[in-house]
This record gives sequence, C-alpha cells and structure tokens, in this order.
Amino acid sequence: MNRLRFLLWLAPAVAYGLAFPAPQLAPLAFVFMVPLLLATEGRRPAANFRTFFLFSLVSYLIILYWIPRVMVRYGGTTWFLGIVGLACLAAFFSLITGLGGMLIGRVTAGAGGFTSVFWVPAVWVAKDLVVEKVFGGFPWCLAGYSQFRNRFFVQWAELGGIHLVSFLLIAANVLFFLLIKRKDRKAALALTAFLVAVHAGGLALLKGHESRSAAAAVHRAGIVQPNSDHDRNFDFARTQATLDRLFGVSRELARSGAEFVVWPEFTVPIYPRQSPYYQKQLLSFSRRHVPLLAGFTDQRGSAGTFNSVMLFQGDAVETYDKVHLTPFGEYVLFRRWLFFVRKITDEIGDFSPGRRIHNLTMAGRALSTPICYEVIYPELVRTMVALGGEVIVTISNDSWFGRSSAPYQHLAMAVLRSVENRRWLLRSTSNGISALVDPAGRIVHQSPLRESQEFLVRFQYLKARTLFNRWGYLFPYAIFLLLPIKFLWISGMAKKRRRLP
Repeated sequence: MNRLRFLLWLAPAVAYGLAFPAPQLAPLAFVFMVPLLLATEGRRPAANFRTFFLFSLVSYLIILYWIPRVMVRYGGTTWFLGIVGLACLAAFFSLITGLGGMLIGRVTAGAGGFTSVFWVPAVWVAKDLVVEKVFGGFPWCLAGYSQFRNRFFVQWAELGGIHLVSFLLIAANVLFFLLIKRKDRKAALALTAFLVAVHAGGLALLKGHESRSAAAAVHRAGIVQPNSDHDRNFDFARTQATLDRLFGVSRELARSGAEFVVWPEFTVPIYPRQSPYYQKQLLSFSRRHVPLLAGFTDQRGSAGTFNSVMLFQGDAVETYDKVHLTPFGEYVLFRRWLFFVRKITDEIGDFSPGRRIHNLTMAGRALSTPICYEVIYPELVRTMVALGGEVIVTISNDSWFGRSSAPYQHLAMAVLRSVENRRWLLRSTSNGISALVDPAGRIVHQSPLRESQEFLVRFQYLKARTLFNRWGYLFPYAIFLLLPIKFLWISGMAKKRRRLP
C-alpha cells in the first residue's frame, strides 16, 4: 500500500515534468492528474496536502533542473547552495500546490461526479493565480503551456488566457479520471464530447481570427541572434568588434527590406545613453539605414540602474524600462537574509524597476516590448497591447541557460502571449531561441540554439482586440472569487447532514 501511495504522486510528477520542453511529451498533460485524484479519494486533508506537495516538489525539480547551473556559473554560489536554492524555491511554491490539493480533496468529496469537472480545474487555476502573484510570482510552466504546439487547444487563450487553457486541460484530466473510476458509457461520451468540442471550438476561433486579419498589410523586420554569452570578458576592442559585426549583419537585413532591426538584451556591455561615443554609432546606423531596437543597461545616477530596451531612430532614443525584474538575475530577493547570494548579472547593485508599462512608437506604430522574463506574465503583456500595441517585440538574454531545456520552455510561454492578444511576436535572443510567432501561436521561424543567425521576418501590425485583451485579466480572478462561495456551500451541506436524524 505504501508503495502504491508513493507511485500515486511520483508518477504524476514525472509525467507533468516530461510534458514540457524538453522532451515535451505533451499528451501526458491530459492524464497526469488521474493518479493524484485517485490518491485523494477517502483521505484526510493532511494526506492530500502531502500528496500534492510531493507531486509539485518533484515536478518543479524536473522542470527547473537548470537553476543550480545558473547560480553556480553566474551567481558565484557553490553547487550545494545552488541545489539548496532550487529545493527551497520548489518547496515554497509546492506549499501552495499542497493547499490546492487539500481543497481538491474537499471538492471531490463534497461534490463528486461530473460537477468536479468544473471545481477541480477551478481550484487548480486559483492555485496558479497565487503562484503568479505571491512575492512577484514565478508562473513558470503552468499546465496549459505544455500544449503550445497543440494548435487548436491553445486558441482558447484568446478568450481567457493561459489560465483558461490550463482549466480545460485539468478538466480533461478529471474526465479521464471519471472514465477510469466509473467505466461506463456516460463517462466515455462525456470525455469524447469534451475533447471534440474543445478542439472544434479552437478551430472556429482560429478561423475567425484569420478572417479578421487577412487584409492587413505585410511588413518586414530583421531579427539578429549574435550567439553572445556572459562567459566572455569584454574590453574596448572586443566591444567594438562585436558592434561592427552587428552593424554589418543589420545593414544586410536593411538592404533585404527590413523596416527595422532587433538586437537582443545585453549583446554588448555598453551604456549608450551615458556614452556619446556609442550612442553616436547607434543613431548613425538608424539615420543611414533603419531604426534599431536593442537591449542595454541605462544608468541614471540617483534615479537608479535600469534594464531597458532602446529604440534608436533618427536623432532620438526612446526607452522602455523593465518593470518586472527577475529575482536573483536583476535583484536579490530577501537580500537581508540571503546576504551570501550574489546577483547573476554583472551590474553593481540591484536594478531598479521601470515606473510604468508603456509601448514604444515607430513610424506611427505602437510596439509592445516586454523584456526577457516579462513575457511569462500574461497580465503585463496584456496591459501593453491594451495600451495600443500592434506587435509584440520581445528581447532576451538566454545565455544563462546553456544547452538546457530552459530556452525551449521560455519560448513555449512566449507563444501563448501571441494567441492571447492575437499579435505577431518577434523574438530576439542572445544565443537562442529567436523566433517569429504568428497570432495563432504557430512558430513560423525558430533559430537554432547557441548559433548565430540573422533572418528577415514578415508580419502584420494588428489592432483588433481579443476578449482576453479587451476585458482585462478577469477569468482567473472570477474563478478565485467563486471558490469561497463553493466551500461555504459544501460546509453548509455538511452541517445540514449532521443535523439530520
């Protein structure tokens, strides 16, 4: 019996972890939760907490195995501290999953049957919302992201974002569980009808988007992936040589018809706003050829140090400062207690967060420019597009990740931002994976990992707003608010049954 209980949380953890890149065995995401639901039957809340906590802990360790390498190689910690750091991060967010498991156990005991097809996913989405918000949040590899290549399934993000996609995925898990438990025609028909309806609905949403955007004019841009990393020691000569190479490939892209060129985050360690020598070169390129969008550090004295994307056009420089900073990458979380941890960037002191979310304007067009880690936050990107963004241009420095699964996971999450907002997404990274993603979530072009590549992309500026974008980030909050009502009802019914003779 103990061995069976062990498998009921270990097998789902492995299945969940393997559903994401890489190896991205996405079908496992439709059934990973079945053993967990079996494990909750007839068990006390403490046992359900333990089962879901252990499931979450192991799945986080599988998905985030690359974190110790980053902390050791760039953060100056030992392997021991790197592993402890990963374990603490996984344990913290697993506490939230454990609490979710207690609520799922109560839902299935108090409601049971087909009503759990709604209430179990509701608890899961509420749990994800808490993970996204607490201490700045870390919504890495939420369940729905596993389906980023399932073209029809992810189209529902247009209505309710990644949380609706996760809701539907967990609902499918519950239906598989009911089929195994009941073994009757009604459960089989319900599961079949659900899967057909979800995929057919996704197809209808996709066709609707394509008909609305077909007439939009096609534009071209250049994406540069220089294959730069943080292992190099830059001096003046190397910095200038890197800039000359970037200018060279960017000129070729301009000659090929690019209307602007995008460089990634932190390609070269320069401060264009504080260095007239480098700013002159960048503005000269934009005057002679095309506007240039690139990520640099901006030091503004007492105002702080900012991670910025800069748009060089003509004689002007326009900036967007990163609002949602990366913990331990750009500042040390709980610095007072974690005094022994060094930030993995090369800057002295912590970065300062940008003061507001806004778009950059080029030739009358609004560009939404989330920087690196910001692209995993659906609410932040939604706000940018709601402010008028017509295309998403995201830059990143993924050299920290090496040849791990992390660059592929990062890209998978960026894909959903395209579907949620029905915008083309142009992605430039330091050494992979740069990409062009269409508003249906299809990866039109994907660069190889850890190789230099520059390529021309064709995209459209779009203005139509989705339900997700128009009405705000409402779905997960509505679900979150429904849960107290449900549990009050369950408590009331339990008290009523106790009073009966």
